Amino acid sequence: MTHRIGVIANSNSHIDYVCQLFGPMDQERRPPPDAYAFGSFVAISLPPFPATSPATEQNNTTGAPCLIGVVYNSMLVNPSFTNLGPRLTSHSEQAVFSPDLIDETAMLVGLLALGWHDETGLQQGIPRPSAEVGATVRCLTEEEVRQFHRDRNGRPALRYAATLLAHNNPLVPALLVQIIDHLDALFPEEKAILQVMRNNVAWKSIVQPAG
Repeated sequence: MTHRIGVIANSNSHIDYVCQLFGPMDQERRPPPDAYAFGSFVAISLPPFPATSPATEQNNTTGAPCLIGVVYNSMLVNPSFTNLGPRLTSHSEQAVFSPDLIDETAMLVGLLALGWHDETGLQQGIPRPSAEVGATVRCLTEEEVRQFHRDRNGRPALRYAATLLAHNNPLVPALLVQIIDHLDALFPEEKAILQVMRNNVAWKSIVQPAG
């Protein structure tokens, strides 16, 4: 079963999205922490079909158009942090007397789009379509992650790596290492090639900051 983790709330660029995770006022249970952990793969729904079926809370990429992305950052939103005024209620009493204040707190995760899925199949690279505000975000299954990274010869492919490295974010090298380690478990027969890729990314992350 796949987990719906939240909805798109904003974007910083064509491939950089901000997802607001579901809170207690959005659904009965919050998404589990491993569903939005650093390096987790997600599907972002594209109009007119949702990436997640409301009836089953799951829908493989074979059934609906979506962007394929990865979690690369997280942010906490807490308006009360800068509120230095007197408090008339305790935090536990706010759920009863001021539930709207609790609703203002949120957890956001940054998503980088690595590809997309449409009627022609799975594609890696900068997607042509873009998601809309309110688009559903869900986790990919391990099989979907494997399919997304499998080329025509059945070998692992990371054609989006150059785009990630050009994103100029200090978290990207660690993200790529995390992705390669994930693929190492999905493609054990390609361990040697993936290890070379991992060493290359790790080496660049050390040398490039030094100029």
